[in-house]
Amino acid sequence: MELLSYTFVQYAFIGGISLGILAGLLGPFVVQSKQAFASDMFAHVALAGIGGALLFGAAPWWGALPTLLLVSTLIWFLLESETYNPEALAMFFLSGGLALALAFVHIARDTVFSFETYLFGSILTLRGVEVVVMGIITVVISLLILHLWYPLIGATRDPHYVIPHRKTPQLIRLLFFWILAFVVWIGIKTIGGLLIGSLLVIPTLACQTWAHSFKQLVVYTTSVSVLSVCMGLGVSLYIDLPPTSLIIGCLFLLFTIQLIFRILKK
Repeated sequence: MELLSYTFVQYAFIGGISLGILAGLLGPFVVQSKQAFASDMFAHVALAGIGGALLFGAAPWWGALPTLLLVSTLIWFLLESETYNPEALAMFFLSGGLALALAFVHIARDTVFSFETYLFGSILTLRGVEVVVMGIITVVISLLILHLWYPLIGATRDPHYVIPHRKTPQLIRLLFFWILAFVVWIGIKTIGGLLIGSLLVIPTLACQTWAHSFKQLVVYTTSVSVLSVCMGLGVSLYIDLPPTSLIIGCLFLLFTIQLIFRILKK
């Protein structure tokens, strides 16, 4: 328990819990909209933004945010036009984002930088200002999801669903992509771009057969996400393993436990 008195550990738990809440709230919407690939796509785009920020001498993590918002808007526009296949677009942005990131980092090779920090996360190196920003974003996005609960359900379940609200389904879907961009932005700093998709999808897979309503599913997935983050971080303080791998390991463990219970129940 003495380790919890260290500031960097407290920051790690606050940042991790913030990400767990956001991933739990958004995960069911991501799975329902069949946009699970979008988190990986956004993560690769964020890497390009990080490389571009290095090239211009800006802070890497902060440089990823405008890139994410810009490209998420472009992806929304291309998907709404229904001209391009979603899987083909995903491959385009996945490979393009990574290629640009590698090119930018190579050009800025004189800058001390580790790609691994953003590929697999660095939750134990969070700073105070980053934790504050994560907390604010968590509160704002949580309130936004609650306020637009039914429009988001309709827009992610069926893109052409006519929602009896002033906001059109297209604009709600754009807002959904922006929210996902913010979650990925927080995720690349904490759990890493290659692992953020797991935190969005696995809790939903683990809870969807036990929930009797969409609202109950969101409550369950949020609980599982936060629990996995806390378990993984807690174990990492005593075992010499990366916190992010332990967090994902806890997700797989919880999924396996519920699967065994479901089989025994049948």
